Amino acid sequence: MKQASNAHHTTPDDDCITRQKRSFSPSRRMIGHIAIVGAGIAGLSAALTLHDAGVPCTLYEASDRVGGRIHSATHWSQQQSAEWCGEYIDSDHSTILALARRFRLPLLETHHAHGEDTGIKYQLLGRSYTFGELTRSFQEIAPRVLEQYHQIDPATTWDHYTPMAAMLDHMSTYDWIERYIPDGHASPTGMLLDTLYTTLYGVDTWEQSAMNLVTYLGYLLAHSPQSALSSSIDVSYRIAGGNQRLPEAIAASLPEDAIRLRHRLVAIKRHANDRVTLTFDTERGFQDISCEYALLTLPFSALREVDYRKAGFDTLKQKAIAELGYGTNSKLILQFDARPWQRIFQNHSFQSDRLQAIWEATTGQQGEGGILVHFTGGTKGRLYAPAAPYTTTNEPEHADLLRHYARDTLEQLETLLPGLSDHFTGKAALSYPTGDPFIRGSYACWLVGQVTSFCGYEGARQGPILFAGEHCANEMQGFMEGGAQEGVRAAREILRDCAVSVEQPL
Repeated sequence: MKQASNAHHTTPDDDCITRQKRSFSPSRRMIGHIAIVGAGIAGLSAALTLHDAGVPCTLYEASDRVGGRIHSATHWSQQQSAEWCGEYIDSDHSTILALARRFRLPLLETHHAHGEDTGIKYQLLGRSYTFGELTRSFQEIAPRVLEQYHQIDPATTWDHYTPMAAMLDHMSTYDWIERYIPDGHASPTGMLLDTLYTTLYGVDTWEQSAMNLVTYLGYLLAHSPQSALSSSIDVSYRIAGGNQRLPEAIAASLPEDAIRLRHRLVAIKRHANDRVTLTFDTERGFQDISCEYALLTLPFSALREVDYRKAGFDTLKQKAIAELGYGTNSKLILQFDARPWQRIFQNHSFQSDRLQAIWEATTGQQGEGGILVHFTGGTKGRLYAPAAPYTTTNEPEHADLLRHYARDTLEQLETLLPGLSDHFTGKAALSYPTGDPFIRGSYACWLVGQVTSFCGYEGARQGPILFAGEHCANEMQGFMEGGAQEGVRAAREILRDCAVSVEQPL
């Protein structure tokens, strides 16, 4: 958690957790078979780290492609691209940026947090606002946010938190807005915060912990006050040609037989000698794989469907797997033959309490036309009912439903941009990761009470079984960077066990 303070609190469950851990002696481990489950950015980063150190491993991926939540939609006219899921790379996402440099993938600058105070940025409670207007009204509540933020430890975890963190964690974001924002949700500031944090975390504000708002907003206020109503401190990027190029480049750099696609994990068993058996459902039936180390990078929302009763997980790990919240973000992606929004929307993005979030996906890309993303979370993100998680109008069986969704969005945008519908090309796509059987949600989010229950334990290893993914990244939860960081971290744990140098660069 991004916080700042010093108090320490140890929960009464510490001894209970310890008692249920089985002994494990990594000093006696030899380098044997290392199995990585999931070929998303966490699994690929882990495999690359091991490969760089000369240690072989095998990735087992349930789907028919690599990349996980990093995959690009490239079917658009004018050779434009958009992202089905993971999209923005911030300037402090050092791991992703290092990987992009390593594989010589050019970046497109997509967003400046400090744009000029011009153009419509928000539409709330039936009125339009510029960035400057809401920034000025927001200054009234900034001192309260910072006061709470500075009473939260930057290293907040389930066993290390302050009284302020405990209070905020057991309050919902919705209730925080009602209590600390003058006029609550009846004010434009309150509605903006509700909209921002519903889309940012993908969960309705009445379900998510108020720690999410105070830590994120407090961090922005403390480090870059002018960015407080944004989701980035400075500049954001995408990879030219689509972010999917990064996982594909990593996969191509690994040995040819290092990745096994269409291997869905169904069971985990840890034996008395600490070897692990993973059971996969494959095209040839069920297959057991024995390994010295198993690194699980699949989201907990998917791990819940795996039989891990014989994996020896302790009670707190089981609680985290079973209960960690997941967003229900969706993206409705629309292509136009022009970009009329550029004269209206500041920084080519827009927030609304009705629409939630709109942004341009083609900033920096060639072509006269452009692509808008309608990004929703919480209940609104769940309301779509597609027949498949990723659909386009190029597929006749999905075209009518997607154009119906497009008309609804365009009807609302017409109040700001009259005539926008005339520029819609009819090309649309819908990303609904909640319906993806290998993901079951957009990304992790702490619900009310979860920060002080198991935050920081998501990535805790269980003997020879390790965990990685954005859901294990306290500070980078929900970001591609979080997945990459955690993959590297877990791989280096294995290397340290086996007394192999971990100084190899990405």
